[in-house]
Amino acid sequence: MKKKLIYSAAAALCLLLGFSSCNSKPANQDANGEASTEQSNSPSKKDIFFYTNKHRADAAFVLDKEKVGFGSQILSINEGEFKDNKIIKEVWIAPQIEHIANKAFAGCTSLEKVHFQGEVKVINDDAFEDCAALKNLNVDVYTIGVNSFKGCTSLETARFGEHLWWIRVGAFYGCSKLRRILMGIAAKKLDDGAFDGCTGVEEFSIPNDFKNRMFGLVPSADKWKKIYLLSTEYYAMPKNCTPNSSCTLYVPDAFLSQFKADPEWMKFGSIKPLSSSQYFTAKGFWK
Repeated sequence: MKKKLIYSAAAALCLLLGFSSCNSKPANQDANGEASTEQSNSPSKKDIFFYTNKHRADAAFVLDKEKVGFGSQILSINEGEFKDNKIIKEVWIAPQIEHIANKAFAGCTSLEKVHFQGEVKVINDDAFEDCAALKNLNVDVYTIGVNSFKGCTSLETARFGEHLWWIRVGAFYGCSKLRRILMGIAAKKLDDGAFDGCTGVEEFSIPNDFKNRMFGLVPSADKWKKIYLLSTEYYAMPKNCTPNSSCTLYVPDAFLSQFKADPEWMKFGSIKPLSSSQYFTAKGFWK
């Protein structure tokens, strides 16, 4: 009988406080502060602050939270919206957000993690410039703007989904700790200077349309450890490639024998099929 009374009291308390208060996951909120259905990859901690249009409209509002999510009616991050905020450490970019405007998070020097929960059409110019604490980037994005991650000096990994179309000039300028650059086979445009100052790159993929340019844009040939050639054909080694005998070259399975028979490509330490790699299938698509 006592147990039943305890359960009834607990249930009543949940009704008074709102179900999200008795759940291990925070409730997302829409622009009116209403609870909304969570996505499967939504943040699971109770201390997430959900930023809404109500906060955006309040001229006196100052965001002073370390962990931030977004209400369902926030469809883009505005120009300079969180610029120079020194408190934010972790952000969840909700699935409906498709555009991050110029300097949206520029100068957020405490920002360590950004969780992209859906496809992003554009990360615009200077969007994350000088976010010096940001360590990893994993985003399905179409266009990465000029200087968008310039000065992210702690960034180690930049991984992009299959929708990547264009990386613009200076996008990763000065990311001296960047070790890994992973793009899908379908990427189309890569500006000169996109990776200037990325002197520590050890592992990277070369999409089909970049095969005669990418080697020249990654300035750390002596540090290369793994390279993934994502191609629809066999091709001769580009003149701007400096083979590294300590580096493993992964090539499309269908052309493995041709690459292995080429005396220039053989200057790499070893040549293996893409299907044996951690990231790509035999044809160069994501696993």
